[in-house]
Formats: sequence, structure tokens, C-alpha cells
Amino acid sequence: MRELLLESTFVSIDVEATGIDPSKSDIIEIACVRVEGGVITDSFSTLVNPGHLLPQRITELTGITNAMLVGKPCMEEILPRFLRFVGDSVLVAHRVDKDIAFIDKYYRRIYGKRFRPPHICTLNLAKNLLPNLGKYSLGNLADYLGVDYSRLHRAMDDAQTTAFVFLELLKILWNRLGIGDYLEVKKFSKG
Repeated sequence: MRELLLESTFVSIDVEATGIDPSKSDIIEIACVRVEGGVITDSFSTLVNPGHLLPQRITELTGITNAMLVGKPCMEEILPRFLRFVGDSVLVAHRVDKDIAFIDKYYRRIYGKRFRPPHICTLNLAKNLLPNLGKYSLGNLADYLGVDYSRLHRAMDDAQTTAFVFLELLKILWNRLGIGDYLEVKKFSKG
């Protein structure tokens, strides 16, 4: 019997960083929520000290200031706790490859190998499931699907919003096409 993602466990993640290129930028906030049977059951969130000053445009986008990062742990300290929280769960994110690339940067430094968890991208899934929507930002998807959110561009808010958007996309996918287990959803969401 196949296990439907709507009824099983996944972890929705989001990172905020000093820029968009993982090779030149650093994580400043990471958050994730564990969803079990369609309900958020646990969360993990922390600010991250990147070891250098933030670009002003990042402060303007996220609201995260240099003062907020003083005394916060670096990503190398946070990564083991993050990995324990995630375990072997499927990771879900809006632009998941970007989030994984940022985490992979630190993972390779510490463990000497690639970070390759099972994952699904809500952006790709939405584009394939809702081809006529036009705009696929997290905010646009949340609005279209009736998902409430308080703000965007903060890791915990985006992780929660992504989790609820993903659940709504899973419902549509199941009701329209009978697709619901990880491998089927992964195949359908290929970009």
C-alpha cells in the first residue's frame, strides 16, 4: 500500500540569505516545520550569524538587521540540530533546489559529501498543476489557494506558508489525478 503525502510526514523548509547565489552568499535564517497527517506538529527556527555585515537590500527585504544577528550561532553550529529535526523526511520548499544548495554548502564543509535529501518543489509542482496561473510566487500561490499568511521573506513564515500551499496542491493533485505518494508527486513536479 502506498503512503500518501497528505497522510504522512514531510518537512517544509525555508532559508533567508545574504544573496541569491549559494557560492557567494550565506544563510542568515533557517526554519522548518514538520507536518504529520496534514497538521504542523513541530518547528525549528533560528537566526544565523553569517560572520559579516548584511547588504542593505537584504535588511530591506527581510527586516533582519545586523544587530539581530549579533551573538547568534553560525551555520556550522546549527546544521547538526537542523539535520536531527529533518531526519529522513521529504523536504518541501518553494524553489527547493535553492534552499538545498545553501544547506549543501555547509553540509559539504562539515561532512565532506553532498546533501541529497528526498525533496519536492512547490514552485515546479504549481506550474505543472496550475499551468494558467501566470505568477507563481509564494504569495500569489497562497492567495490563489486561500492560504493565510502574515508576511513573506522571513524563514518561519515562509516555511509555514509553503507547508499549507503544498497541502492544498496535494489535495488538488489527488482529487484531479489520483496522484499522492512521494514518487508520483516528485515525477509530476519535475521542472
